Amino acid sequence: MRNFGHIAAAAIASAMMMATAQAAPIVFKGNGLNATPTGNIVQNCGTIGADFCTVDHDQGFQYSVSGFDLTAKAYVGNQAVRLIQDIVPGNSGLGALSETNPSDDQTQTDSGEWIEFAFTRNVFLSDIEFNSGADRDCSNPGPEGPCGDFDFYIDNIFIATIAAVDLLTNTYMGASFKFVPVTVGGGFAIAQFDVNEVPIPAALPLLLSGLAGLGFASKRKKKIA
Repeated sequence: MRNFGHIAAAAIASAMMMATAQAAPIVFKGNGLNATPTGNIVQNCGTIGADFCTVDHDQGFQYSVSGFDLTAKAYVGNQAVRLIQDIVPGNSGLGALSETNPSDDQTQTDSGEWIEFAFTRNVFLSDIEFNSGADRDCSNPGPEGPCGDFDFYIDNIFIATIAAVDLLTNTYMGASFKFVPVTVGGGFAIAQFDVNEVPIPAALPLLLSGLAGLGFASKRKKKIA
């Protein structure tokens, strides 16, 4: 019994130490691009000739960056639509591409568009950079209108209505993140964000095995007695 007690004690002590969190900026805009979708893409999709667009809109874009796997999709209502990764000249990012106006690469309120990012596990999302389309940031919106506000959902739960500013530094935790623009005449592209692992107790498996061992030893001792 004493050995099992030592194992459990060591596990409990180790469980107080948190695993080192992995962090990565995921960049969709052209300047510093590190997120390149694979497979379900076409280039020269009626824009400047170097941007990426979805072929099968239901599949969206799949990314794997620094150990983080995610899928991005654009919608109008519940219908998946063309997602564009606008990378030239370098200051837009991901948005819903209008089927009737190829120059519109924002996710726009007036078109009923919205965009979603789905990760394969819970993550911390922070430092979200928005651009206004037309390769401009939100402080200088240009002809495609202001960035405006959006309804924010985490794991399909409404969180708040938030302003899409140049850089939203708040941190959010979840596995899916939905951005639904709500400002009439406005919209945005998502240029980049930071993703961090959600830490777990480093020795949780050891802790569980130690406690299981204690329970087994206790039962065995009672039977022998």
